[in-house]
This record gives sequence, C-alpha cells and structure tokens, in this order.
Amino acid sequence: MRKFTRRAAVAAVAATAALGFSAASAAATSAGTWTVTPGGAFSANAAQPTLSVPNAQLVCSSSDAGGDLKTGSGNAGAGLGTIDSLTFTGCSLAGISFDVTVSSPLSINAESVDASNPDRVTGSISGITASISDADGLCSASFAGPGGGEATVTGYFDNATHQLVINGGNLQATDANCLGLINAGDSATFNAAYDTDPAQTITAD
Repeated sequence: MRKFTRRAAVAAVAATAALGFSAASAAATSAGTWTVTPGGAFSANAAQPTLSVPNAQLVCSSSDAGGDLKTGSGNAGAGLGTIDSLTFTGCSLAGISFDVTVSSPLSINAESVDASNPDRVTGSISGITASISDADGLCSASFAGPGGGEATVTGYFDNATHQLVINGGNLQATDANCLGLINAGDSATFNAAYDTDPAQTITAD
C-alpha cells in the first residue's frame, strides 16, 4: 500500500488508477491475443479526473500514472500490463483536500475490440482498493469492490487518440465517516482520460 499526500483516490483510484477499458458490450468483437506498440514502460496524465458518489464529487486538478505494458504480438489480454504508480494532485470534495492510499500494482486487462468503433479496445483494470482522508479528520472513506474485495474499473483504450479512458466499474465505499457526503455502500464512479507517453497502440492479432 502506498500513501500519497494531497492526492485522492481512485482509484479511485482509484483510485484510484488509470489505464482503463470498458466492459465488453454485446457488439464487441473478442480477441485471443494482442499486439502492443511500442509497449514497455509508459507514463500517463489526465486533467481533472473525478470520483463521483451519490451525494458528492471529488475533483482533482490532475492525475499521473506509470507502469509497464507487454510489447510485440501474441500477448494475452489478461495481465497485458501493470500500473505501478497512480497519483492525484489538487483534489478536493466540498472544499476539503485529501490524502489517498491506493493498492499497487494494478492489472491492465484487454478484452475486446468495440465493433461500433474499431479504434477502441475494451477491458478492465483490476486489483483496486483505496482510501481517502483529510488532514483534519473531517472525512475518511475506503473504497473496494462489492463485499470488500478488490475492485475493477472499466473504460477503453482509443488507438486514434492514444488515450486511456476510465468511465465505469464496481467501486464502492466500504466504510465512511464523511459528514454524510460519502456513506458505506455508495457506488463510486471514476472518470478520467489519460494521455499515454510514449503514445501506445493496442490491436487485436
């Protein structure tokens, strides 16, 4: 577990997190193996990622991710890469700034090519748990999957923009003491679009 000062989850990372893919739709085309170019070590940056719960929204000025992708062809979709660091800056909710703890590494998993947009690869980032707290003890909350297990966030990788987009998943607040703004059992949605460096391309073999 890693703690980052003045940074917030999500995870949601989580923070939590932030390479993302969406759960495959019925129209998606499954693929057995994948080619990644150039692969290897990468960094990624997103402007103004958000973590939303029913009563509030955590907004950050930016988020940075770093990790490693497999390279070349013939790669399985499960474990196509890892996220080894995920940090958030300038995060606040209801005027309160937060620290965050996010699990690592996280697993990047490719699932399908979206038949409605062949530039997009859908999948997931798994292995997420996270917690947020402010310096004055006014608000704290933990996030995980349903039942307290590890969460998965969802979205897609866009080969046209070389962006990793996160827009869904099964994050929940597993416990909270946060002035009624976040409550145990609240569903949490992380939204972010990360530009990759170097620009990555992921295609079905």
